[in-house]
Amino acid sequence: MTEEKKLGKADLHIHSRANDGLATPREVLEYVEYHTDLDVIAITDHDEIRGAFQARELAVKRNYRVQVMVSMEISTLNGHLLALDIQEPIRLLQSLEKTVAAVHRQGGLCIVPHPLSWLAPSVGQRAINRVMRKPSDEIYLDGIEILNPSYAGRVAYKKAIHLNEIHWHLAACGGSDSHGLATVGSAHTLFPGHTIADLRQAILERTTQAGGSFWNFSDHYSIAAPQVFRSVIVTPGMRIKKAVTWLLEGQSR
Repeated sequence: MTEEKKLGKADLHIHSRANDGLATPREVLEYVEYHTDLDVIAITDHDEIRGAFQARELAVKRNYRVQVMVSMEISTLNGHLLALDIQEPIRLLQSLEKTVAAVHRQGGLCIVPHPLSWLAPSVGQRAINRVMRKPSDEIYLDGIEILNPSYAGRVAYKKAIHLNEIHWHLAACGGSDSHGLATVGSAHTLFPGHTIADLRQAILERTTQAGGSFWNFSDHYSIAAPQVFRSVIVTPGMRIKKAVTWLLEGQSR
C-alpha cells in the first residue's frame, strides 16, 4: 500500500446546486460515495449553508462511508474564505478579521481558498499578513488552499507555496472548487486518519498535505457554459437578497 493510500482524503471545496454548482447536494454526495475514495467532503456554497446540511443529513440517514463537514465559502470584504465545520451561517460582507472571528466562535476552521489569485475574489498577501502579524484568540487562520485546480488557483500556485513555506506555515490544503461532478476530488487534502475529527486535528497540527492535479481545458469547458449561466444569471439575485437581509437585521439590533 502506498503512503498516500494510508492517509485519509478530503475535498474541502465543493459547490452544489443550492447555489452556483450544477449538481444537487444529493447528487454530489452519491457521486462521492460510489465513484471516489474521498473520506470527508465539505460542501462550501457561496454564502449559503442549506446544501451542506442536506448532504450531511443524507449521509447520516443512509449510513454512508463519506462524512460531510457543514461549511460555506463566505464573501468577505477582503476576498473569499472557507469556513469549515460550522453549524450556523456566517454573515457575508464583513472584514476578513470579523469573519474569521465569527467562524472560530462556532468552533469552525478558516481556510483561505485560491489565495492571491486575480481571477477570483481572493484574499491577498497584505490581508493574510495582517492577520498573521496580529493573531488573537479568535482572529487567526488555520489553513491555506495550496492546490486549487482551476485557472484561478493555478495563477498564484507557486507564490502561495513559497509564502506559506517561508512565512505563514499554515496547514497546506487542497480543494477541487468543483461546480460539477466530474472534477470532485481532483484536488484534495491528505491527512492522517479518515474521519472529520482526524482531519480537524491534522489541520490544527499542520500535518495535512495538498494533493491532486490542475484541470485541463476540457475539464473547464465541460462545466463552463452552464456554470457561468448560474453564476451570472441565477445566483447574484440570491446573494443580493441575502446581503440586504443581513444589512436590515444589523440595523434593527
